Amino acid sequence: MAAYSKTTVTPGDAATATFANAVQTQYDCVVTEAAAGHIPVHANALTNTISSARLPSRYASVFLSATGGTPTTTSGCAPAARLELTTNDIMLTTLDFDGTAIEYACWTFALPDGYIAGTTVDATFYWTAASGSGGVVWGISGRAIANDGALDQALGTAAEATDTLITANDVHVTSAATVTLAGSPAGGQIVVFKVYRDPTDGSDTMGTDAKLLGVKLEYATSYGD
Repeated sequence: MAAYSKTTVTPGDAATATFANAVQTQYDCVVTEAAAGHIPVHANALTNTISSARLPSRYASVFLSATGGTPTTTSGCAPAARLELTTNDIMLTTLDFDGTAIEYACWTFALPDGYIAGTTVDATFYWTAASGSGGVVWGISGRAIANDGALDQALGTAAEATDTLITANDVHVTSAATVTLAGSPAGGQIVVFKVYRDPTDGSDTMGTDAKLLGVKLEYATSYGD
């Protein structure tokens, strides 16, 4: 923010030109910084309305757990399975994806109301494996469906993330893959996501099952009071 004068007056004093200039400078700074999104302000601190363009953007996330995923009937991954780790009896639920053929699972839910219409979604995959070595290629695609829209429609272009097994039964977190949803996505719409593993890709070299723990979806959302 621009520098400003500390000129002050007390009640009853005449406002000098120097003081007036200082006030104008502060006003200009506040307007400029608020418009740039650098000053978050509650609406009720102003006039109960404020342009969303003047508020800083923010992000929220949802987590698609393996428990909530449904393997596709055609080329689906294994159904959600419980796994107990031996030493501390830690219980996990995973969707297991084959190391030789492409397999899929789907999730369906409603986009949060605060989702900013038409924006992309970043998908981060959380996974592990019981054994093996090498890389795994995860992919995801999605479509938003409005009221009276056909449920059976093509999904958007898939986005992929490649990761390498570090240690069996460790948590592995991929880099984010940016997904553009098909349709005209807006808050409150039903959205379908399809996740897959692609062992036919040259970067997928792990021959054993990749166990998906879940997928974090991060999206831009409107800034509420």
